[in-house]
Amino acid sequence: MISSGVEAAWYVYGVVPADARLEGLEVVSEHGLSAIIGRVDLAEFGEEPLRRNLENRAWLEQAVASHDDMLSGVVGAAPLVPFRFGTVFRDEAGVREMLHARRAELRGALDRLRGHVELGVKVFLVDTPRGEEAKPATGRDYLLQKQRARDAATNVQAEALEQVRALHEHLASLADGARANPPQPPELSGRRDAMLLNAAYLVSTGEQPEFIAAADDHGDGRLEVVVTGPWPAYNFVEPEEAE
Repeated sequence: MISSGVEAAWYVYGVVPADARLEGLEVVSEHGLSAIIGRVDLAEFGEEPLRRNLENRAWLEQAVASHDDMLSGVVGAAPLVPFRFGTVFRDEAGVREMLHARRAELRGALDRLRGHVELGVKVFLVDTPRGEEAKPATGRDYLLQKQRARDAATNVQAEALEQVRALHEHLASLADGARANPPQPPELSGRRDAMLLNAAYLVSTGEQPEFIAAADDHGDGRLEVVVTGPWPAYNFVEPEEAE
């Protein structure tokens, strides 16, 4: 991320226990915690340059991918508290101060996430082609045909949403945490099909096969279930609020 002759800062990817064995990664350790760090150029990651760069889609996609790749390499190797993209400190002392100030919070998060990974589940309502209908003979027939099509689409969506609700409840019962995030629009999902579920689950590493099989069992001709991960547990760094 950095070349010689520039002012550098300390970028924090996440935190692991200080006794974690991570080959090839640079860390700063304090209070039994290790921050996974990298050196970055303040001309890119200083407060004002970063604000500008966040509006540059090409730069942002590349930088976020680099951040995610670093953390993905740690998943499964050690308990991990992932930090959000763009966490930067001016010097090593700032990293150590953060570890000191947040030590209780970070230790609690590591204990909660130990032995777990995050799996994502997206469910799409597949747009299946309909058979050709007879050409309406009159304007009234045309309006009735359109109304029947709207009613059928409404019924299909209502039934699909009920299936998705049941799926989410079942998967949540197999996980140690569940978060239903807002469905992504087509420009983010990259698909024309409507996304009905965009959820994350905190799953024990030993129970991943059972969880994935349970998710796959709910796919059918109308619903496509896509399981992704394992990911750093971004959705479960903070403890869930009691209901």
